[in-house]
Amino acid sequence: MEGKKQVDEPQKILMVPWLAHGHATPFFELAKKLSKANFHIYLCSTSAVLSFLKQSQEKYFSDISSANIELIELHLPSMPQLPSHYQSTKGLPNHLYPLLLNAFQMAGQSFSNIVDNVNPDLIIEDFLQAWAPDIALSKNIPIVNFTVSSAASYSFMYHLYLHDGATDDYPFPEICLSNNEIEIGLVSGTTTRSITALLERILVYSARKKSNDIILINNWKETEAKYMQYLSSITNKKILSVGPLIGQTDESTQDDQDSDIIEWLDKRDPFSTVYAVFGSENVWSKENIQEIAHGIELSNVNFLWVLRFPGSEVEQVLPEGFLNRVKERGMVVSRWVPHAKIMRHTSIGGFLNHCGWNSTVECIHFGVPLIAMPFNMDQFITANYAVELGMALKVQRDEKGRLKREEIAKAIRNVIMEKKIGEELREKSKELSEKIRIEEEKEIDQAAVEELRNLCLMNKKEKSF
Repeated sequence: MEGKKQVDEPQKILMVPWLAHGHATPFFELAKKLSKANFHIYLCSTSAVLSFLKQSQEKYFSDISSANIELIELHLPSMPQLPSHYQSTKGLPNHLYPLLLNAFQMAGQSFSNIVDNVNPDLIIEDFLQAWAPDIALSKNIPIVNFTVSSAASYSFMYHLYLHDGATDDYPFPEICLSNNEIEIGLVSGTTTRSITALLERILVYSARKKSNDIILINNWKETEAKYMQYLSSITNKKILSVGPLIGQTDESTQDDQDSDIIEWLDKRDPFSTVYAVFGSENVWSKENIQEIAHGIELSNVNFLWVLRFPGSEVEQVLPEGFLNRVKERGMVVSRWVPHAKIMRHTSIGGFLNHCGWNSTVECIHFGVPLIAMPFNMDQFITANYAVELGMALKVQRDEKGRLKREEIAKAIRNVIMEKKIGEELREKSKELSEKIRIEEEKEIDQAAVEELRNLCLMNKKEKSF
């Protein structure tokens, strides 16, 4: 009976994501699935990130079952220039990002104290926290990495890391980036010419090598088997899919303040409108925003554009007279919008987006064709992955890697106005949507559960001696 009691008792898992909403959300979705598999979850982050989770997961926390997930505040070193509301990448001014990263990298002692208090059986880490594996090893606690990007992205980036930027031997040319795209998405703005050194600084791969021989990944296994196999071969770790994980899609708690958006969309013809969103953590330059605006205007297509620019009113970053010229067919908003309701709306014919992994998975979920306009490295890979799936069209850049209004307009028109291209993309997007929704409803893969449980029980057994 004693052995049975040990198995039935929930194992304790401590999770620590990077300080971005796009990381905290899949971490929390994984926490929900693990909690259903008899794990007790402690998720630690800054007050800014935890506040976001409490708000975005309001429905979950109102349920009694949420007792299996506890939120714990991670305290960053005090810095006058970095008040608590800036301890998250959302809306963070560009000049403060290095400060936030530095503060996070100095949070090892705070995390160590949390580990001592929680005494977890297992730690699940993200990236950038080089202190996490060292703390786990010093306390004899198993630790595994959970990557919130795709296997395609991880495998390509790690290949670059191992081969100092050489792509000749990467086995999947369909998603391989050109030298120009690597320059735009990774090297531009840095003085480091060694790709290996640069990726080590950005992604701290050396720390990940210290974790246990498992990598958890938020992906759709059916579309990424070949990338998972290659990633396993070059990392010498077992790759376990725990996705696809997607955030809340019902928005049942929204109020009526955004009814004007839905009413505006209701007046548009089916598939006639492009919905443009570039995430809360990608800040395009003013020059790029103006080029995007000119491209949208040049397309002559209906559009809804959610645009935020920290420190400025949107009118100040848009081309002069833009809002007046497009007022009959376009809507620009800088406030929160009912994203899921917009994505489901019949008038939406395309999603103009930066190709963050979460946004791409959402796009597949809702069955909306993607107009891919990536911003940084992994997003260029995700854009190629989406094109390979047959549900995306990529905005082409010029020979110097710059956005051009003519190419933006061309991509929008091809998806929204060109009947053959648009219908093919919509048909494929609908097919993928039906398939991914089936996968989303499934419980977490039992193989992943057993691997994690074995690590936990092994740790408990060692502690008992």
